Amino acid sequence: MLGQRSLAFARGAAAAQLRVSRRFLSVAGAAKTDAGSRLVKRKVAIVAGYSGSGFSGVQLNENVHTIEHELRDAVFRAGAIRESNFEDLTKIDWSRSSRTDKGVHAGCIVFSAKLLIDEENVMDPATGRVRGLAEALNASLPPTIRVFSCTRVNKRFDARKNCVLREYEYFMPLSLLERSVEAAGNRTDVDAAVDEFCRAVQRYQGVHDFHNFTKARSHFYKEHARIRDRRATDERDPEAAEAVDDSDGDDDNDDSDDSDDNDSDDATASPGVDAASQFEDAQATARKALPRHRRSVYACSASLVPDFCGQPFLRVHVVGQAFLFNQIRCMIGGALAVASQGISRTMFDAALNTNRIVRVPVAPAEGLVLLSSSFGGKLHTVSLFEDPNTVLAKERRDLSHRVLLSRAEDKAMTAFREDVLYTEVAAAWANDGDELARWRTYLERVLESNAHLADDELAAALERVEASAQEQQSKRLGFVQQNRINYVNNNVKGGLLPRQFTTKLCVRFAVAPGIFTSDLRRAVTMHIKSGKLNLESTETEILDYIARYGVDRMAEEGRKQRLSIRT
Repeated sequence: MLGQRSLAFARGAAAAQLRVSRRFLSVAGAAKTDAGSRLVKRKVAIVAGYSGSGFSGVQLNENVHTIEHELRDAVFRAGAIRESNFEDLTKIDWSRSSRTDKGVHAGCIVFSAKLLIDEENVMDPATGRVRGLAEALNASLPPTIRVFSCTRVNKRFDARKNCVLREYEYFMPLSLLERSVEAAGNRTDVDAAVDEFCRAVQRYQGVHDFHNFTKARSHFYKEHARIRDRRATDERDPEAAEAVDDSDGDDDNDDSDDSDDNDSDDATASPGVDAASQFEDAQATARKALPRHRRSVYACSASLVPDFCGQPFLRVHVVGQAFLFNQIRCMIGGALAVASQGISRTMFDAALNTNRIVRVPVAPAEGLVLLSSSFGGKLHTVSLFEDPNTVLAKERRDLSHRVLLSRAEDKAMTAFREDVLYTEVAAAWANDGDELARWRTYLERVLESNAHLADDELAAALERVEASAQEQQSKRLGFVQQNRINYVNNNVKGGLLPRQFTTKLCVRFAVAPGIFTSDLRRAVTMHIKSGKLNLESTETEILDYIARYGVDRMAEEGRKQRLSIRT
């Protein structure tokens, strides 16, 4: 108890010292401005990386210590934010490309905000780099948080809204899979389990309803219950409606795989129970489809790393547009469950492809690392690295395009990830021996909760889903083919490509969505109109045609068509 009081006192003293330093730095910043440096507020993109150990996630939260607490203090010490904006970062349009939670690391994350900079003297006009700012921030940050670059960007750039792709990796010791096999009560060969794990992970590629692979549903249900109750109150009492603050509710575009959400899927005595009943049937065996659960995964693969800091580890690489709370950790847990034969392949496929409720375990947070991001949007003004979209975006002369990482900065970021984060991941697994024991107990409990599920019933559900999907696909193909015929015969405009075709392009050719895929779509449409592609061509036939023709060659044709239309 005495130690806790001493710790609390130390924290209070540190907070008081920080408040004093804020006032001092504010005065110093004002004096510097009075001396002649003209500071202007400009949108700046900060590329950083951090170890999540010892922090309660990245997002600013006044109740716990987070990465953004440290970063905000460093920005203030550098004189890039006014004291009047310190407590409310929305005043400077603060945003982050991704949101990670407790224990999760980031090898590369981008923040954006309107910061005070001496634009005339410290900004490199060629690259947009704010000279000296990264060094100033690093001087105030702990060594486990590093800033790699600070770049002046377009005022419309928003790190979260303009992020079109997130890339994660997950590392876990091979012993975790071995414990999973033991928990399932099977004598499966470990090599066979690794192969099954890798096959299961690949099943996540494409567009799926991940309702079984997220643990934030209770919060979602409670939020909808609150909104519904508020609307009911508004109908009864118009005056009360004016007193109720507006709520953003749930945001489909928000990216947070790894929320440390302890709410369970089970019904509890809360308003969320009634809300949950709106989305689950009376027997709690199935859920109503929700658009927010439908996510695109562009790439998902697993491999065995024989020597990861001296031990054999499994590495999972995941690329997607945006992820639900705990989605990636649930994906890992689901693959572990089927690899250890804790759940059958039929049960796994039902969890991924039907509305049936199947419980999947959540893998520990220790191994999750945010690896990278890609940016795009209608105004593609920012790229993290030089990529195919960067070259195409720079063709616009009316907009300045910024690349956030040079080769040297990328090298420094890679060194930080490999020397600091990977070492931290391996150490976290090695030091937390109890985690493996807890995982076995937890996995046993999750697998027992699926004991009532029968494979034959799930197989029948899968057959119905497959039949319905084929019927829908046939209808859509017929609709698209009719559009093509109408265009050729009567010049009637309509959609000539299948739905979600961009996602299929990203998965098949390992490209990020953006100008490049738009050029591909444009070229494919041209080939259909000119008769080079048959009007009855299916999605698979079109993708095979692009592969034979050459994806770069096809995109170049689309680019030339785009430029000719512009001129």
